[in-house]
Amino acid sequence: MRRLYFLNSALLGSGLIILSTTVSAAEWTRSASVSAGAVYSDNVNLSSTGGESELTPTLKPSVSLHGKGGRARLDLTGALEINGQGGNNDSINPRLQADANAELYERVVFLDLNATATQNAIDPLNITGTDNLSNSSNRTTTYSYKISPYLRSRLKGIADMELRYTYNELNHSESSVGDTSSDTFNLAINSGPEFADWSWGVNASDKTTDNDQGEVSQLSALDLRLGYQINRQWQVNGSVGTESNDFASVQSSHDGSSWDIGARWTPSARTSLDFGIGERFFGNTKRLSLSHRSKRSVLSASYTTELTDSTTLLSNQVVFLVTDPFGNPILNPVTGDPFFTVVDLPTIGISTFVDERLAVSYSLKGKRTTLTLNADMSDQTYQDSTREVSTMGLGATLRRTLSGTVSGDISLNWNQQEESGTGNRESDIWRLQAGVNRQLGQKTHLRFNYSFTDRSSNQFGQSYEENRLSLSLMHTL
Repeated sequence: MRRLYFLNSALLGSGLIILSTTVSAAEWTRSASVSAGAVYSDNVNLSSTGGESELTPTLKPSVSLHGKGGRARLDLTGALEINGQGGNNDSINPRLQADANAELYERVVFLDLNATATQNAIDPLNITGTDNLSNSSNRTTTYSYKISPYLRSRLKGIADMELRYTYNELNHSESSVGDTSSDTFNLAINSGPEFADWSWGVNASDKTTDNDQGEVSQLSALDLRLGYQINRQWQVNGSVGTESNDFASVQSSHDGSSWDIGARWTPSARTSLDFGIGERFFGNTKRLSLSHRSKRSVLSASYTTELTDSTTLLSNQVVFLVTDPFGNPILNPVTGDPFFTVVDLPTIGISTFVDERLAVSYSLKGKRTTLTLNADMSDQTYQDSTREVSTMGLGATLRRTLSGTVSGDISLNWNQQEESGTGNRESDIWRLQAGVNRQLGQKTHLRFNYSFTDRSSNQFGQSYEENRLSLSLMHTL
């Protein structure tokens, strides 16, 4: 599987050495904190009948490190959740998000590095629980790292070129989940400022993914793009291309031509709408991207149709949010709450599927209160079987500052999942949570949180109810 393993390991080590040398003179921002608490559950085994209660102590140290120099940048946030639950559960659960970039040769040679660690559901249609403190075997810790050297060249205002290679490896803590690695080559040539109202581009890519079982998939594509700026507000754009793919499929063909036509509308600097339709070998494609921002509200929406796999989605996860919807920095992205297990991704594996996804988010900010509404929907059509998975989610979160030292939040979320084809599974999850934060000092705060989860399923033993109470004390070092 790892035919380039030693080469990439050497390249990664060299990149880290170069990066540390380049950032040594940078401006650094450091922070660290530790959180201690306890979590009570009245159904720790997530049983459909006769739930067992348990009180679990937790300890969570965390660190944040940011550095920026003339030729390099590093952003790292990491934390460990240490719990005293014992049994088959992991007592140490890591979370990590690290991103780095270095300019190795001025304006020509660059290097990107990325590493993440997070907990994910192995099969999102089975019982997982909300976090690592539920007695469930349906989760794994996923470790991902990427190394991506690339070259850039500018042809005197005529075109900009980027040639990039990316190696991505995913390892899982559970042996039942196969590790994967991928090699991606990408060449992008885009028009320069000399073309004024016209824009054009050429993009060629080739991605090969394999796993421990020797399964291999390959996705190759070539696209030609053309756009014209009609006026300040409107641009029309389109593309034509071809793709050649090799992956497990029940269809006779997964190659062919592709096309897309659309437009971009920007009535102001705060509003943009990009939309289009097209066709690929698997059928019609649609795309939409909407963004509207005002002083007190932010609205965003996206609709995409992509050919992808769980490896790609896992490696692109955002583990910690560092800014809020209004672009303001979140001073401490690690809270005193337990680590949540990600359950909105597909079943982990190498299977290729068409993911048709819609996501909408709206945030309204007042003087003391912030309201956030979310909606998402996804239809996943697997190419190696007749399996189809549909998910739908709705959520609302209200946060309010009650006084100079006290704040509260409440949220309600609903998620529905359905599987057809190879299986016929359905589940609905309702989750209510409410919390209160109390500032005890300049660097210390106390948080109390209550949550209720109700999961119903058409599968035997896959329904449960759980009440949670948690109390945590967090101190910034």
